Amino acid sequence: MTFKRGDIVTFTENDKVLVLDALLYEGTEYLFVNEILPDESDITNKYKVMKANYDDGTLEKVIDPEILQNVLPIFSEKLEKYND
Repeated sequence: MTFKRGDIVTFTENDKVLVLDALLYEGTEYLFVNEILPDESDITNKYKVMKANYDDGTLEKVIDPEILQNVLPIFSEKLEKYND
């Protein structure tokens, strides 16, 4: 399973995120997501980078500064093409 732009992921606490983009970095899939309201009526101004853990079927918020420093510029570059 892989994620793509536009996917909505619902967590057990009914928190939801909208996938803005996904990338494979050093063998791991990372997602750049935007939190959305539980009723999916609107987005928030909260963004996260999440790591897909396919072994246990979970998504984990990335807080490692080194990983963020490497993947955020890639996400920024990829997302620029949607603003054109």
